[in-house]
Amino acid sequence: MKYSRAQVSLHWIIFLLVIAQYALHEAIVNAFEAMLEGKPSLNSPLVSMHLGIGGIIGILTAVRFWIRIDTGVPEKAGGYPKIFDMIASVVHLSFYGILILLPLTGGFAWYQSSEAAADAHGLLRALLILFILLHLIAVLIHTLIFKNKLIRRIWLN
Repeated sequence: MKYSRAQVSLHWIIFLLVIAQYALHEAIVNAFEAMLEGKPSLNSPLVSMHLGIGGIIGILTAVRFWIRIDTGVPEKAGGYPKIFDMIASVVHLSFYGILILLPLTGGFAWYQSSEAAADAHGLLRALLILFILLHLIAVLIHTLIFKNKLIRRIWLN
């Protein structure tokens, strides 16, 4: 069994949008710091893009999670230690939580000028990088060590 076409499409769309968010990070940090210092906020289209894309990521992630609950996921490939299944479940569920909480904390930080929310947003951003690295390492392990071609399940036909 593969992931559904919707799950695969949302996976890659969200991935590309997350990359865009990291590219737009500096603009919103500068604008946020200026806003906190009482300086005129930098009215940059990059800031608007970051805010808008963040909201889109949150919505698409919620939709993807709903689809996951509704249609399920492919069975585990097997042929490797069960600890990998547990780690995979934790990482995947963490992705959903982080990708939903990031736009919430970011929006709250921006629209409420909340340094605490900005700090939470920064922590979630760091956790997302960590989970992305874990995810990539798992892909490499499955591809190079277990040679189970698990990656085919997340590619569009």
